[in-house]
Amino acid sequence: MKRLANFPAFNRLCTQQSCHKAGLGPSGGSRLRACLAASLLAAFGGLLATGNSVQAQQSLVYDGFTKPKYDILVAANEIGRVEEVLVEEGDQVRKGQVVARLEDGIQQASVRISEFQCTMTGEIEAAKAEVATNLARVQQVRQLAADQMAPPTELARAEADLEIAQAKHKTALEQNALRKLELKRNRVQLERRQVVAPMDGVVAKVFHQPGEYVTPSDPALIRLLVTSPLYAVFNVPVDELGSVNVDDSARVYLRSSRTSIECKVRAISPAIDGESGTVEVRVLLPNTDGKLRAGDRCTVHMKKSNQIAGVQSNQGGVK
Repeated sequence: MKRLANFPAFNRLCTQQSCHKAGLGPSGGSRLRACLAASLLAAFGGLLATGNSVQAQQSLVYDGFTKPKYDILVAANEIGRVEEVLVEEGDQVRKGQVVARLEDGIQQASVRISEFQCTMTGEIEAAKAEVATNLARVQQVRQLAADQMAPPTELARAEADLEIAQAKHKTALEQNALRKLELKRNRVQLERRQVVAPMDGVVAKVFHQPGEYVTPSDPALIRLLVTSPLYAVFNVPVDELGSVNVDDSARVYLRSSRTSIECKVRAISPAIDGESGTVEVRVLLPNTDGKLRAGDRCTVHMKKSNQIAGVQSNQGGVK
């Protein structure tokens, strides 16, 4: 109250002349001063509350970087010498596309041998003819035995020969089926000499060139990045983690392209980094056109959500 009395405007409003014109008595000035002081204090408290409310709506800002959805070291299934590399750094590849091939001369020869063996039908035809011959002989011996012109042992021998011929025919068919299975196996072994992309992506690095040898300790041929979509990764202090939730809206500013993208929080790490006292948060960035790059520095803006208690305590202090 004493501080307010130091303002000339306040004193002019509270002069006795003003009170007399307003129809107030000598004590009306004191009452007027008290009313004005209470009004000014209430207005000042409202301004503080409004300021705190505006501050509560301010966004949280974090620095981070973009990260591919998958970072894959595409490796060969087998060891051997690299015969051909079909991609270069920066190439877009599709799932199932052949990106490199190891030497496969032996495997190709095995496939050709198996294919020829599958066309071999001589054993089957010979066994089939033998079955027909023994079947006719059995029929003849049975007729002779019925006329009592052939001993029973002859009929038994003819029937046994027929069963043997039928077994040989079955064995020939089984051998042919086995050759077909061997052909499939050899084709698989030939395919394993090819290195294919496991999913759509962009080639980030080629590790081996034609003529180099792929070993079990170093089987990777290319590094493949899946950049559709990307993740914006940033670290949130533990004491601010309550303001961040999955599916919260966020705005990501990419420094290289100087563009802002509206997106949502995709995942919050369940673990706390002990050294920094932060938690990793990931925001999903759509990148269907492939213009965004992995590793780009970015800034994430998010709205505060748990600052109401602080606002209420500030308002209580003003009262």
